[in-house]
Amino acid sequence: MRSSVDHLARFTRDQRGAATVDYVVLAAAAFAVAMASNGVVSDGMRGLAGTVDSELRREPVEDLVGITYTDEFDNGANGWIGALAGSIAGLGNVLGPIGGTGAGGLPRVTRDFDIDPNAAQATFDFDLYAMDSLDNEAGIIYIDGEEVGRLTSDKGNAVFTAATGLKARGIIVRATAVDTNVQLGGSAAYNDSLSSISITIDDPAERVTFGFGSTANEGTSDESFAIDKFHATGLMNTAI
Repeated sequence: MRSSVDHLARFTRDQRGAATVDYVVLAAAAFAVAMASNGVVSDGMRGLAGTVDSELRREPVEDLVGITYTDEFDNGANGWIGALAGSIAGLGNVLGPIGGTGAGGLPRVTRDFDIDPNAAQATFDFDLYAMDSLDNEAGIIYIDGEEVGRLTSDKGNAVFTAATGLKARGIIVRATAVDTNVQLGGSAAYNDSLSSISITIDDPAERVTFGFGSTANEGTSDESFAIDKFHATGLMNTAI
């Protein structure tokens, strides 16, 4: 009887096999957590993949208010009036080349955007190239037919000037010189410039017309402007 009691006591104190039991419990718990989170991670990755795919295909992406439109002009100039999408040596596919648009650089390159009624702001961001032998000629940016700013280029040296009275119109325009007086493409005989333009419109109307004009006075093989990576937010589905 004594030996049986001693044997039982030793058995209850024996730790051999305890680690295996603990590992099985922990592994089961980890597996349960992984299975529970799999759906969340999968849904998030599918959503991210869909957003990236839409951006690459130039399709609208659902935004917090309205939709976002991005166009790198790989599929033409759909919806744009007054200019064609083309491939420029060194630049790739762009909206352009855009030459002179008449006296004073009238806004003959345009596109209308319908704005979501719940959007407090609409934004327009894009790259603007000034190419080749431009000699103090300007690319002029318009919103609803009124100038908001112009980029004046002298053989690769570009200066941006915002229009006056923008605050009263609820418009903020910013320009960043990305490259100036460098060879970006087009004719190898002249230098070029690249600027990044950002336009924010507070309390926009139901429809906003983006416009662009140029005072260039020679053929596009000598001097031109080009627009690329156009990005707009706060839009209605009908705007695309």
